[in-house]
Amino acid sequence: MRRAGLLAVGLLGACVASRGAGVRPLRPLELATAPYQEAITASFTGNLTYEGGCLWFRDDRTRGRLLPVWPTGSTFNGTAVTFHQPGKEDQPIVVGEEFMMEGRPLPWSSLPVAAYAPFQHQCGAQPFFVSKVRPAD
Repeated sequence: MRRAGLLAVGLLGACVASRGAGVRPLRPLELATAPYQEAITASFTGNLTYEGGCLWFRDDRTRGRLLPVWPTGSTFNGTAVTFHQPGKEDQPIVVGEEFMMEGRPLPWSSLPVAAYAPFQHQCGAQPFFVSKVRPAD
């Protein structure tokens, strides 16, 4: 009986240790942000969806998903993103609302692992630095 108890404690300790070595889950309403970047190499029309703790952009043309990386100062309240572009008035973007997003895609390998690992682990979609947003035509 004593051996079984020690074995259970040992296995429990191993489980806790291996779980702690993983990537932390995203906090509720956590938003991927980075310093503002002006470079625009691509634009997409689509809408935002919030599923499984991830805020994705779904492209209307391909139905593919991107993970928007918003300028620092942008916020998410569960129903809308407030897009912060330095020197301009903040713009709300409601989840499900069609809009155009401009910026540039980047590979995960170019992003700091410590800051973006939770997004890559939980969301996995291609990161896209958002430089500009506007209503869809």
